[in-house]
Amino acid sequence: MLDVLKQLECSLHHEKRHDLAWLEQTLHPEFKEITLSGTLLNREQIIAALMNEENAQAIISSDFQLMEVGTQHAILLYRTSQPDGSRAALRSSHWVLSAAHGWQMIFHQGSTAAAGS
Repeated sequence: MLDVLKQLECSLHHEKRHDLAWLEQTLHPEFKEITLSGTLLNREQIIAALMNEENAQAIISSDFQLMEVGTQHAILLYRTSQPDGSRAALRSSHWVLSAAHGWQMIFHQGSTAAAGS
Protein backbone atom coordinates (compact mmCIF):
# COMPACT_ATOMS: atom_id res chain seq x y z
CA MET A 1 0.00 0.00 0.00
CA LEU A 2 2.85 2.40 0.82
CA ASP A 3 4.37 2.04 -2.65
CA VAL A 4 1.04 2.62 -4.40
CA LEU A 5 0.17 5.73 -2.40
CA LYS A 6 3.71 7.09 -2.62
CA GLN A 7 3.56 6.75 -6.42
CA LEU A 8 0.18 8.49 -6.59
CA GLU A 9 1.35 11.28 -4.28
CA CYS A 10 4.56 11.89 -6.22
CA SER A 11 2.61 11.91 -9.50
CA LEU A 12 0.85 15.01 -8.17
CA HIS A 13 4.24 16.65 -7.75
CA HIS A 14 5.42 15.97 -11.29
CA GLU A 15 4.00 14.29 -14.38
CA LYS A 16 0.27 14.28 -13.54
CA ARG A 17 0.15 17.75 -11.94
CA HIS A 18 -1.53 19.34 -15.00
CA ASP A 19 -3.52 16.31 -16.24
CA LEU A 20 -7.17 17.31 -15.75
CA ALA A 21 -8.65 13.84 -16.29
CA TRP A 22 -6.16 12.29 -13.86
CA LEU A 23 -6.79 14.98 -11.22
CA GLU A 24 -10.57 14.50 -11.51
CA GLN A 25 -10.09 10.75 -11.05
CA THR A 26 -7.57 10.98 -8.20
CA LEU A 27 -8.98 13.82 -6.10
CA HIS A 28 -12.11 12.71 -4.23
CA PRO A 29 -15.25 14.81 -4.94
CA GLU A 30 -15.14 16.04 -1.31
CA PHE A 31 -11.39 16.84 -1.43
CA LYS A 32 -10.09 19.67 0.75
CA GLU A 33 -6.57 21.05 1.23
CA ILE A 34 -5.04 23.27 3.87
CA THR A 35 -2.17 24.97 2.08
CA LEU A 36 1.27 25.80 3.44
CA SER A 37 0.00 29.35 4.01
CA GLY A 38 -3.02 28.10 5.99
CA THR A 39 -5.72 28.60 3.35
CA LEU A 40 -8.53 26.04 3.08
CA LEU A 41 -9.26 25.13 -0.56
CA ASN A 42 -11.72 22.72 -2.16
CA ARG A 43 -11.28 20.34 -5.09
CA GLU A 44 -12.43 22.81 -7.73
CA GLN A 45 -10.06 25.52 -6.45
CA ILE A 46 -7.08 23.15 -6.40
CA ILE A 47 -7.78 21.79 -9.89
CA ALA A 48 -8.19 25.33 -11.27
CA ALA A 49 -4.95 26.44 -9.62
CA LEU A 50 -3.04 23.48 -11.06
CA MET A 51 -4.51 23.98 -14.54
CA ASN A 52 -3.37 27.63 -14.47
CA GLU A 53 0.01 26.95 -12.89
CA GLU A 54 3.05 28.05 -14.85
CA ASN A 55 6.65 27.24 -14.00
CA ALA A 56 5.92 24.64 -11.33
CA GLN A 57 8.92 24.32 -9.05
CA ALA A 58 10.56 20.94 -8.59
CA ILE A 59 9.56 19.12 -5.41
CA ILE A 60 11.80 16.71 -3.52
CA SER A 61 9.81 14.24 -1.39
CA SER A 62 11.23 11.99 1.34
CA ASP A 63 10.65 10.18 4.64
CA PHE A 64 7.34 8.60 3.68
CA GLN A 65 5.36 6.95 6.47
CA LEU A 66 2.02 5.20 6.16
CA MET A 67 -0.72 5.09 8.78
CA GLU A 68 -3.35 2.49 7.91
CA VAL A 69 -6.76 3.54 9.21
CA GLY A 70 -8.85 0.48 8.40
CA THR A 71 -8.92 -1.33 5.07
CA GLN A 72 -10.15 1.58 2.97
CA HIS A 73 -8.39 4.58 4.54
CA ALA A 74 -4.73 5.52 4.87
CA ILE A 75 -2.79 8.60 5.86
CA LEU A 76 0.51 9.26 4.13
CA LEU A 77 3.03 11.45 5.99
CA TYR A 78 6.16 12.81 4.31
CA ARG A 79 8.53 15.75 3.89
CA THR A 80 9.05 18.02 0.91
CA SER A 81 11.46 20.74 -0.09
CA GLN A 82 12.75 22.53 -3.14
CA PRO A 83 15.97 21.07 -4.61
CA ASP A 84 18.00 23.76 -2.82
CA GLY A 85 16.47 22.75 0.54
CA SER A 86 14.18 25.77 0.79
CA ARG A 87 10.46 25.61 1.59
CA ALA A 88 10.82 22.54 3.81
CA ALA A 89 7.41 21.19 4.77
CA LEU A 90 5.75 18.32 6.57
CA ARG A 91 2.79 16.96 4.64
CA SER A 92 -0.09 14.59 5.22
CA SER A 93 -2.61 13.14 2.80
CA HIS A 94 -5.70 11.12 3.64
CA TRP A 95 -6.45 8.52 0.96
CA VAL A 96 -9.74 6.62 0.57
CA LEU A 97 -10.13 3.39 -1.40
CA SER A 98 -13.20 3.36 -3.64
CA ALA A 99 -14.43 0.28 -5.50
CA ALA A 100 -15.31 2.46 -8.48
CA HIS A 101 -12.24 4.73 -8.58
CA GLY A 102 -9.41 3.07 -6.65
CA TRP A 103 -7.39 5.26 -4.28
CA GLN A 104 -8.54 8.88 -4.09
CA MET A 105 -7.09 11.69 -2.01
CA ILE A 106 -9.78 13.27 0.18
CA PHE A 107 -7.58 15.60 2.27
CA HIS A 108 -4.10 17.13 2.14
CA GLN A 109 -2.25 19.50 4.45
CA GLY A 110 1.18 21.06 4.26
CA SER A 111 2.85 22.74 7.23
CA THR A 112 6.14 24.59 7.27
CA ALA A 113 8.76 22.34 8.87
CA ALA A 114 10.35 23.67 12.04
CA ALA A 115 14.09 24.30 11.80
CA GLY A 116 15.98 21.11 12.55
CA SER A 117 12.93 18.86 12.43
